[in-house]
Amino acid sequence: MSTIIRVLFALLCVVLLACGGGGGTTGGGTGGVGPFSSIRLEAHLDGTTTIIDPTNIFVGEKVKFKLTAIDGGVVGNPRITLNVTNWSMTGTPGGTLASNGLYSGSATASSSTGTATASAEGLTFTTGVRVVQPQAVITGRIRLTTGQGVSKLQIQALDVSANIVATGLSGADGVIRMSLPTNATKFNVDFSIADPTFLYYIRQFVYSGKNYSPGVAGCVAPLPTLTNLVTTPLASDVAIYQASPTFPPPPPDGCS
Repeated sequence: MSTIIRVLFALLCVVLLACGGGGGTTGGGTGGVGPFSSIRLEAHLDGTTTIIDPTNIFVGEKVKFKLTAIDGGVVGNPRITLNVTNWSMTGTPGGTLASNGLYSGSATASSSTGTATASAEGLTFTTGVRVVQPQAVITGRIRLTTGQGVSKLQIQALDVSANIVATGLSGADGVIRMSLPTNATKFNVDFSIADPTFLYYIRQFVYSGKNYSPGVAGCVAPLPTLTNLVTTPLASDVAIYQASPTFPPPPPDGCS
């Protein structure tokens, strides 16, 4: 990658105040004109364009990590795949990471989360990785109220006693796919590890037409009815309010 692209990488990381996030391919990537409006880690089911949460890789699945950027210097702002010069894995997430960014999940779930690290032009990008045994599965999307997908927000599945029984992260473009037990009845959104690209109103989200705030005791959203080994979509997108200097969000009205 050229010196110009290297400088653009560095400038972008200064703007974002962090370089956390991703894996990519070794070879086969392309350069770009830049500037890049974002650089994102994407975990694709191998051989598909389906993006998943890397902390919810199901046993036996193969996932191709890619380091992608939105190229603001080209008409249409295309997404390009960036070259990765080195991959490494720490921890015991339940699988192996190859030199081309291909992750192979083991046949059994892991009780811990590992970290995949990609090196590109002297910078590092990381993501949590975990292999799980699928139970009931939910799918959905987290986005801003303006429509843009939001990555790195955590979904927490809760049982009737408000215990956290499963977690998942929104991936690139805000996609959600996570395994959870059938006794999960509600969910919460944890903003504490959110992508620093966005500034949010403090802990509030919209789901199925109602506003919820984890800052209010018990103010969490209902999950659809779950069935073991069946994939169920959420009733709607989970929408997040982006910070505004003029208009605060409406008060929570979904609290039970």
